[in-house]
Amino acid sequence: MKNFLKTIVWLVVVATLVAGGVSLVQVYVTRHSLQVQLEKQRKEFEDIIDRLTGRTRRAQLVVDSQVVDGSSQVESTTLLWQEYTVGPQGEPEAMPIQKFTIPGDTPHIDALTIKFQDSYVEEGDLLKGKTLVFFRRIYGDSQAPDQGASLLGPDNVPLVLLGNDGQPPNHFLTEMWNNIWQLIDNQKFAESQGVDVAEGSVAYKQVVPGKLYSIFAPNDGSGLDFVEEIGESDLVQAMLKQADESESQTPSTP
Repeated sequence: MKNFLKTIVWLVVVATLVAGGVSLVQVYVTRHSLQVQLEKQRKEFEDIIDRLTGRTRRAQLVVDSQVVDGSSQVESTTLLWQEYTVGPQGEPEAMPIQKFTIPGDTPHIDALTIKFQDSYVEEGDLLKGKTLVFFRRIYGDSQAPDQGASLLGPDNVPLVLLGNDGQPPNHFLTEMWNNIWQLIDNQKFAESQGVDVAEGSVAYKQVVPGKLYSIFAPNDGSGLDFVEEIGESDLVQAMLKQADESESQTPSTP
């Protein structure tokens, strides 16, 4: 009888330990699952923040040469300008390099920008997930904007709408450009197109030889960022070389 009772007690103890072990496993599995879910949510939230606060390079420039007077003042600056268009998967694609000369050493970049509603930016929408930029002109400190050099292509169409390397122009970008003034002047129409803000923007900066400068479009629509890049001497030399090669291949006018 005593052995029987011991056996019963032992079985109860074993059953309790097994049940407790199962409960601990369930607790561990539940806790791990919750940690994985929280980590996923944290990553998604960080991605949304990155998209809302991120920016996209829309153009870059370097100084090709400068003319300096006897008082060491810069009379004029010749710039190499390169825009970026949007590839078929939303990736940036470099456009051909152009050369412009402005008085002084502080180029002003005039553009029209379109910022879409935050929901599109948060989702990383392929077409509306980033601020669009249509560059119009570049001019110096001593010039009125309409005296500057045009950054538009034939028929006053932005270069990013003309296609690149024989590719057809982006239909969405073309539609946005064709409606740009209605988007700027008619808030209800802009909202119907998912546009939050459409407006003109100007960015300017004093430039020096040997540096690379980028024009960024913040995804939050806060104008344009004209910044000096650090440690990009190789890219500067590559742009200068590319521009020289393009000029040497261009047939001279008889």
